[in-house]
Amino acid sequence: METSQFEWIDTHCHLYSDEFGADRDLMVERALAAGVTKLMMPNIDLESIPGMWELANHYPGHCMPMMGLHPCSVKADFQSILDQMED
Repeated sequence: METSQFEWIDTHCHLYSDEFGADRDLMVERALAAGVTKLMMPNIDLESIPGMWELANHYPGHCMPMMGLHPCSVKADFQSILDQMED
């Protein structure tokens, strides 16, 4: 079976994180050129939302934002954080 019959999807990437700032666009462009059609971007916390949306808007249909709270970011006030995210 040829790989061209598949749609390649990265199911978990945090390319919107600051650590990827220097070469973020190059990384996305390389993934798209390699045949990856969608990059699923799970959210981390409230602070990561703007960067996630910026990347999703820059690559519509390819960089897919997924709203949520990363397990490492869950604190006692998690419900308040989730309510803010829903807004």
